Amino acid sequence: MNIRKNFEALFLAVVALGLVGSYVTADERPITIAAATAPALDMASIQTVVVSAPRLAATL
Repeated sequence: MNIRKNFEALFLAVVALGLVGSYVTADERPITIAAATAPALDMASIQTVVVSAPRLAATL
């Protein structure tokens, strides 16, 4: 019997069980957005920055 393969299989099984256990026991937290904290899209100001500079390398 190859001991390394057995430990690898055991490790993968423990990791899989840990992930499943974490998923099962996680609390459900629905996302709620309050109307007062999120500004409307038409009220949002978006800043635009335009940068112009000469090329540093010649095209080949």
